[in-house]
Amino acid sequence: MSNLLIVVVAARISEWITKGETPYSYLNPGGKFSRIAIISLCPDAPETEEIKKLCGNANAEFYTTNLMTFQGMLTTLFIPQLIKNYINKQLDLSFHDVKSVSVRAYGDTFAGTVAAIIGKQYGYRSVSSIHTCHLTAPKTEAISIKHRLIRFFEYFLRRYTHKNIDFLAPVYSPAVDTIPIKYRKKTVLIPNSVGVRGCDTKRSYVRKSSFRLITVGRLIDGKSIFPILNAIKNCENLHLTVVGDGPNRFQVEQWIEEHNMSQRVTLIPRMQNIILIEQLKNFDAFIAFTLFAEVPKTVIEAGLVGLPIVLNEPLQGRPVEYKDASIVWCSGTPQSFRSVLIELASDEQKSALYGQRTKDAFKRIFDPATCNEKIYHLLTNEMEKTKTTIPDIKRPRQDE
Repeated sequence: MSNLLIVVVAARISEWITKGETPYSYLNPGGKFSRIAIISLCPDAPETEEIKKLCGNANAEFYTTNLMTFQGMLTTLFIPQLIKNYINKQLDLSFHDVKSVSVRAYGDTFAGTVAAIIGKQYGYRSVSSIHTCHLTAPKTEAISIKHRLIRFFEYFLRRYTHKNIDFLAPVYSPAVDTIPIKYRKKTVLIPNSVGVRGCDTKRSYVRKSSFRLITVGRLIDGKSIFPILNAIKNCENLHLTVVGDGPNRFQVEQWIEEHNMSQRVTLIPRMQNIILIEQLKNFDAFIAFTLFAEVPKTVIEAGLVGLPIVLNEPLQGRPVEYKDASIVWCSGTPQSFRSVLIELASDEQKSALYGQRTKDAFKRIFDPATCNEKIYHLLTNEMEKTKTTIPDIKRPRQDE
């Protein structure tokens, strides 16, 4: 008999594939499940071979629903009982030919609610992985009326998930702060597994003529790259590669043209994640500005590769994941970025030391094998093997 993992996603898998964010066996922790059933809450039709790749050596199944379409939202009004009826009409999720069934949601709103409903209805063990700090969206980020409405409904779905899911698994410490204290006993901090291989790590810190920086992320206000652009503007030996797209792309292109920086700033709107990771070791440092509380996946990847990392100080305080890493911190102004970059670019030994220390620290926290083992044990009723101390969050919520 097989062991089955039901994976619920409130996203289009085909978009993951387009971005190249589909490492082998990503949805099958440690390759230990023999059968994976993916449920997308959006209409989607990804290629079968890509689905198989995501599931590794497991037998892969893919189901799609219309829950997150206008029709699905109108039918359910995001009310859990109506969502339950809607899901039951579209899918038969009662499995009798398997030894054990677990349900994992990627997210604690739409996907989390569906996973909790499936878990309760059929008696399956359910876990919600939390990848977003909903309570700490930057104030500078413009929010449309549509997104305000979705966030309003998300608030109630999140409360339902937190109450009814068996376990909550935030992938970094800041996300723990979004969970009410009364549910912390069923909260297990398990970092997300990222696809950095041994061959991707940086071996040499000897620089070429210029100091090559890379930043990766959406071009939005909360992740503005203008402090970085203005920092390197008058430093001839600094070259910046920007990987990302978004609503601020036109302003970035305008800035590059107005300041005649096309020779020192390279803008790449899209790059497959596997290619990006392969290329990271060719740069001298990773740099980013963010007002979000999350520990960015791009920072984790750069750290595991062994790049020195330059970041602005988080307004919410430094996440505990950074405690033993040699991150180069600055205030986030162009002047502060420029100061630390000049110092880093002038000292190869310091760059190497920072990169190696961060790599060693990140390996202890984000090692893919360890992360996969922890989530597997949590999904398969072996809680005692997954006990992870919830870090001392600086601002625990007292309102619930």
